[in-house]
Amino acid sequence: MPGDIIPLAGMLFSLLVVLIIGGLILLFPLSKRLGQLIELRLEERRAGDTLPAAELEELRRSVESLQAEVSRIAERQQFTERLLETGRTPRTPDGGT
Repeated sequence: MPGDIIPLAGMLFSLLVVLIIGGLILLFPLSKRLGQLIELRLEERRAGDTLPAAELEELRRSVESLQAEVSRIAERQQFTERLLETGRTPRTPDGGT
């Protein structure tokens, strides 16, 4: 009985080696082509993501106007805080007002 296992193991090993090599021969060109196809699709997406110059300029103007508005709001807030600080009376260390 133990003598019957060795030829079977050798045959299975040979079959496994042939399947692995055959699989690599068949799958390598397919995987390479699939990689090229994926790269091509990514390049197409990147090329399609650019905005026209008119839309880009409109976005730039919108951002600039928002920056100006935020700056005005910040100035008003600082002014209000200074007014509130001058309206308060400082406390003295002895506990009086």
